[in-house]
Amino acid sequence: MNILKNIIGCGTALVTPFNNEKKIDFNKLDSLVSRQIDNGIDFLVPCGTTGESACISVDEHLDVVGSVIKSAGGKVPVVAGAGGYNTAHVI
Repeated sequence: MNILKNIIGCGTALVTPFNNEKKIDFNKLDSLVSRQIDNGIDFLVPCGTTGESACISVDEHLDVVGSVIKSAGGKVPVVAGAGGYNTAHVI
C-alpha cells in the first residue's frame, strides 16, 4: 500500500509556536492547523523545514506531530517532518 498516494497538492510546513515561558503553545498550534484547513490546504507538515524542529527535543517533536494529527481530525493528511542537523539523531 502506498501511504503517500493521497499526499498531493499544496502542503504547509507549520511553524511551531512558543509561549513566553519558551514552551510549545498547543492552543496556537491548534489555531494554525484550523486556519490552514479552513483555507484549503491539502496537507500539513509539522516539524517541517521551519527551523525549530532541529532545536526541540524528541518528546516535543512527537507531541507537536501528535497535536497536529489530533487537530487535523482526519480532514487532511499529516506528514511528520523528519529533519535536523545530525543525521544519526534524525535516523
